Amino acid sequence: MTIELNTPSEIVVMLAKKIEATRIDKKITQKDFAKRAGVTYGTYRNFIDTQTISLVNVISLMQTLGLYSELSSLVKTSETKTIKELKQSHSLPKRVRTSAKAK
Repeated sequence: MTIELNTPSEIVVMLAKKIEATRIDKKITQKDFAKRAGVTYGTYRNFIDTQTISLVNVISLMQTLGLYSELSSLVKTSETKTIKELKQSHSLPKRVRTSAKAK
């Protein structure tokens, strides 16, 4: 079990700071960045100021900054399986029954 040292709110604050710092490093204005990402300037400002934004818009902001590789690690699927492994993983477990005589 992993112990998480940050609350969800703290993680969102760190994400907002990372996005803003990356935007600044790339020398993109807030208005131009919001437009490129397909969000309104108000939505972007609200995210930076209050850390309130939809997940879809966060993904759009990160993709616009070229941070897709960091996102993809969050949703990475497990290794590719063989057909046999896929069939076995989707089969229902067999029920275990006890005989009436066992009671």
